[in-house]
Amino acid sequence: MAKIIFLGTASSIPTDKRDNTSFILAHKRLRLLIDCPGSITQKLLRIGLDFRKIKDIVITHEHPDHIYGIISLIHTQAHFNDILRIFTTPPSIKIIRQLIKLFDLNKPQYPKVKYVNVFKRKKILNKEGLRISAIRNKHIPGSFGIRASFSKKSLFYSSDTSFSKRMLREAGQINYLIHDCTASSSFFQKHPSLYKMHTSAKELSDYLKAFPRIKFIPVHFLLLTKSEEKRIRKELKSLGSRVLWTEDFKTITL
Repeated sequence: MAKIIFLGTASSIPTDKRDNTSFILAHKRLRLLIDCPGSITQKLLRIGLDFRKIKDIVITHEHPDHIYGIISLIHTQAHFNDILRIFTTPPSIKIIRQLIKLFDLNKPQYPKVKYVNVFKRKKILNKEGLRISAIRNKHIPGSFGIRASFSKKSLFYSSDTSFSKRMLREAGQINYLIHDCTASSSFFQKHPSLYKMHTSAKELSDYLKAFPRIKFIPVHFLLLTKSEEKRIRKELKSLGSRVLWTEDFKTITL
């Protein structure tokens, strides 16, 4: 049995109730951190996870809201952790290495960081019965989502992305879809540049009508205008109970 423990569910702009999107994928003894925005140690403590035992992290791309907490985590793990494996892309690896050097975190008391280029392996992680592979999305060059398989089930997390049937086809048959659901179609129409990098609730609703077996978990909400969350919920209403609504610090058992 696997669990998703959400640490954040907002876009790059947090609200008073939602922080940048990241989560823990928990299966058996493995606790895999997906993306690493700020205050990560405090968030892990809040959900009852020992931050010292986080050893595997996926960073889906190099934008600040996905990467800027990594230095804080390395710093707080001094003397507590021996190795940290970061599964990501060459641009993200370059940034993390620069930051580690800048903050002088190469000393022996800090975890030794091992980098894994996700596009050099078919399976980027195969541990505790959990198999993870990277699938390119449509956000920025080199960004990706992840497909996770476990206990005869599977999920796909899109990370930040514009809508892509190609990407979803590549994800294959899945039981759960965690997808960028940035805003309602009316918000996208007012700000059409969003279509180049993110996905509207209506695009997801229209697509998922043809896949009744998929349970959908929307994330990455950009709630800048009043009643925007209500508009998102209205556009996803046709999917009924297949939508698993989440919020920060909520756990969904898969």
